[in-house]
Amino acid sequence: MSVLSLVRSPMLLSLLTLATSALAQQAAAPCVPEVLAPGFVSLPEQEEYRIVFTPDGRTAFWGVSTDFFPISRQSTIVFSEWRHGRWSEPRVAPFSGEFSDIDPFVSPDGRYLFFSSIRPVEGVAREDAELWVVERQGSGWSEPRHLGAAVNSTSDELYPSVDAWGTLYFGSDRPGGFGGWDLWRSRRRADGSYGPAENLGAALNTSFWEFNPTVTADGNTLLFASIDRPDGFGSGDLYVAERRHGEWKPARNLGPGVNTALDEYHPSLSADRRTLFFVRHQYEPFVPGELYHVSARAAGVYTWGVGPYADQED
Repeated sequence: MSVLSLVRSPMLLSLLTLATSALAQQAAAPCVPEVLAPGFVSLPEQEEYRIVFTPDGRTAFWGVSTDFFPISRQSTIVFSEWRHGRWSEPRVAPFSGEFSDIDPFVSPDGRYLFFSSIRPVEGVAREDAELWVVERQGSGWSEPRHLGAAVNSTSDELYPSVDAWGTLYFGSDRPGGFGGWDLWRSRRRADGSYGPAENLGAALNTSFWEFNPTVTADGNTLLFASIDRPDGFGSGDLYVAERRHGEWKPARNLGPGVNTALDEYHPSLSADRRTLFFVRHQYEPFVPGELYHVSARAAGVYTWGVGPYADQED
């Protein structure tokens, strides 16, 4: 079944009312992780990846694929909009669908959407995933813009996020790191381009894998995934790190309230910062990854305040 047929499935329409409450009431996120909007966002026959929201909380973007991205290298970004008291049927994002796209992230001001993609650069085909951005233009988006050779390499760059100053955080398996995958950043220049990638250092990166970074708007809290750390509970676990006085402190495992013997990855936050989203995946037997949601506070993430629209109703 194609990705387009998945997001247009009649089952989605029949379960739309149920899904509305699961997505819209972000302020009432469960204290124990639950599958996010079964039958609408989370479908049993597809893989789901990182979900993010625009600052007003009214548009959601996430990735989907029929096969597991690390193996198939294929994914598509879809979106849904809150209109007239309900979420719209998911559609393929206007900048996605032709090439393999994953990991959407909306900047804190809503002006930019960053994502990872395997697509040609200046007409030359690429096999590695690189970082791209589109800019908001009226009710639509610009053509995708490659973030340049200072950020991207011949290795994979995945899972971009930015703080309020535009500093870009991402994961990469490029040479020069501490392990197979490391956390990196690149600072935004005055002209909008990005400077050289900088490794985030030994406080966060280890000889294991660190990836999937999500930074808060103030740049002081970082959520990420790591595989096989000694303090882990399973294949992949979620961690949180704080930056104090300009330095990152060692990361803390979010614990058994979130992490299990399965694989947890792709952390993100709701627009009001009250809800933590992530993907949980089972491999034996193989079950496609599903998006989960849980109260950020219940998950042990305490630093996010309430967005200005939190009490808004439609």
